[in-house]
Amino acid sequence: MTSIEPGPPRSSAAYRNLGIFLCGQGLSNIGTFSQALALALLVLEVTDSGFALGATLSVQALPYVLLSGWAGPLLDRVPLRRLMPVTALVGALQAATLTVLALTDGITLPWVISLAFVLGCVQVFERPAVQAFLGELVPPAAIPRAVSLASAVQAFGRLGGPALAAVLYAWQGPALVFAVNAASYLMVVGALLLLRTEAMYPRERRHGSQTRLMVAMRYAWDLPALRFVLVGNAVVGLFAFNFGNFFATMSTLTFQQPSLFGIAESLNAVTAVLAGLVLARYLRTPTGRTVGIACMALGGTLAWVALAPTPLLFLASMPFFGFAVVAYGAMAQSLVQQNAPREMVGRMMTLFTLGSMGTTPVGGLLVGLVSDYASPRAAVGLGAASAILVGLALVARWYLERRDEAVAAGEAQPSGL
Repeated sequence: MTSIEPGPPRSSAAYRNLGIFLCGQGLSNIGTFSQALALALLVLEVTDSGFALGATLSVQALPYVLLSGWAGPLLDRVPLRRLMPVTALVGALQAATLTVLALTDGITLPWVISLAFVLGCVQVFERPAVQAFLGELVPPAAIPRAVSLASAVQAFGRLGGPALAAVLYAWQGPALVFAVNAASYLMVVGALLLLRTEAMYPRERRHGSQTRLMVAMRYAWDLPALRFVLVGNAVVGLFAFNFGNFFATMSTLTFQQPSLFGIAESLNAVTAVLAGLVLARYLRTPTGRTVGIACMALGGTLAWVALAPTPLLFLASMPFFGFAVVAYGAMAQSLVQQNAPREMVGRMMTLFTLGSMGTTPVGGLLVGLVSDYASPRAAVGLGAASAILVGLALVARWYLERRDEAVAAGEAQPSGL
């Protein structure tokens, strides 16, 4: 049985809900990525310090480490459709505060760092909630398709957000960018209100000690399909998910052409959108083998980046990178969701997000040290090696599991007379 094939028949009501939800998320993603670029430009303008920008990004990622143990259980206790409007409104308030500070020339580094921490607190609940909520919008067999479409929507935000921010920032400054982001959060609330409840697939919610994150961690550890993917995702997140750092240092330090960074991001974002759409059509049941192959493909594209001798060959790697990173993320996330009990999906998505996002502060530090003391190529090469090794381990484990199943099936056959 192959793992990539056309999905199940569509349910029009379920896919209507999915479309409405993803439209809201898409508009919000554009606003979020717009603010990220505007805030980075503003921090550099106010402080003229790359360290200040790095500190801001690290503080934003800190809540993943501090709050995941509480966020995961909460996502399995409360209705996600009620929780996500709260996170959206807090996110809107954070962006509105930045708008007022920018309009009144009150932006200072302490304010920026404090509000970055607030945004991180929002995202530690919001991101796994969005991922887990996909399973309430479509039938279980259609989860990979929904995850792939969500990946395409996020990639579209990564493509459109910075472009919008560049125009608005040059026209009216950062305040307008922050205001647009605040308004985009309201689109999430509106989309949630438009969903048809009768077409949803609600999860059973648990209470008490059974909702602790440790319960989900023990379950994941006892199930090889989850254990290997979650641990592998944490390794890849630590060493390979520092793409902004990789491409920025390669552009500015290796090739001495800072403008390459923006071109590279645009190229990989375009194919990331296409990857999500292709996977939405054909991805049905990802396995350890397909996740491992996608992970090796991600590592291979990073190796291409590290070894690229010229700016042109560096840019030529970007379309392949954009496709590979979405393929890996969509397959890994779909595998986790399909193997996790529905009452644990919130905690499992928290563990998955913790692996890919919560490792950023440590991973960014390690990659930065390698880049400073060796070279940007060595830092990217470290990320490439980690992804390739994790992918090889996942594929090898899948083949060993199939071999053991074949041996067990052979032993179970009755012997001939």
